[in-house]
Amino acid sequence: MTLIPSLSVTPIDSIWDSKVFLNDFESFLFDTISKIDAPVRGHARKVVCNGGKRIRPLLCFFSSQPNYPSSDIIKAATIIELVHVATLVHDDVLDNAKFRRNQNTIHQSIGNHDAILLGDALFSYGLELSTDFEDSTVCKIVSKATRKTCSGEIAQNDSIKDFSIPVKVYEDFISDKTGCLFGAACRLGGFLSKSDPSEQENLELIGLSLGINYQLYDDIIDAFGDEWSFGKTLGTDFLSFKPTLPSLLLLEESSTVDKEQILEILSFDSIDDNHLNKFVFYLEKYGILEKCISVFHNRIEKTRFLINSLCDVDRKQHLSSFFDSFSQKLSLLNKLKTTNFLAVHT
Repeated sequence: MTLIPSLSVTPIDSIWDSKVFLNDFESFLFDTISKIDAPVRGHARKVVCNGGKRIRPLLCFFSSQPNYPSSDIIKAATIIELVHVATLVHDDVLDNAKFRRNQNTIHQSIGNHDAILLGDALFSYGLELSTDFEDSTVCKIVSKATRKTCSGEIAQNDSIKDFSIPVKVYEDFISDKTGCLFGAACRLGGFLSKSDPSEQENLELIGLSLGINYQLYDDIIDAFGDEWSFGKTLGTDFLSFKPTLPSLLLLEESSTVDKEQILEILSFDSIDDNHLNKFVFYLEKYGILEKCISVFHNRIEKTRFLINSLCDVDRKQHLSSFFDSFSQKLSLLNKLKTTNFLAVHT
């Protein structure tokens, strides 16, 4: 079986035309899925070709340089997206999530067993596609990011009910779980456009930082968002006793007496309405939603600083524009309310 479809790239005047890039990317992604093994194909199409923000493919694109032939960038972006969707399929099984991208999650229709195998298949298809490049560096970048992502997920599962982690350490922790794939997307864009090695390293750092931003944002909406607005199952972190930004900040900010009460709530095997009301009381008492938003804002500024340190002017400009659109998420967070926590978790 030949996994690699032929790639026809639309002629464009500017490599920075992201709409043209996304059209070519979606076409190549669909062709790739159409050529994979028949038992996997239909399920893969449901999870891969059902929308999504395509943040990682766009990062790969914006991290490349003007006038560089985009076929390799499209191929690399496809690899990254396949690996990303594989992690989503696995995450939804682990979290028993019901919704993803405003649709029922795949494991609800095919079962956990087949969903795990589907995720494994998507991982392997991504890695197989990476061998199409003559240089093994692409495969090494993708393999390392995949390994680190899995390690981060395992580390998070091992830390369930461990709320002693400092927030700063937690940011390092999620750098593996979420940041590495962002970093790989940026590094691939730099590598395939033959950028200076130091510029490639800076691009990877930007991706890592942006990935941390994204995970912190996800932590906040999981606790304080609403499923109708965000289109996916929320509240899974708290109910599964995962240490995330809101709970860790609460324990760092609370008094010794209150911390004992909070840890007692978090020590139960299940959370009832009385526990929820107490927990919300402490969230409001210490202004945790506002403090979470402040942490997110500070991380945004760190990422912006890294982008401004890039040498290539065009790349800096277009990554800055892309990042500005991402940082607008701050305005969405400012509309959240602490009392949403009750609605999400009941």
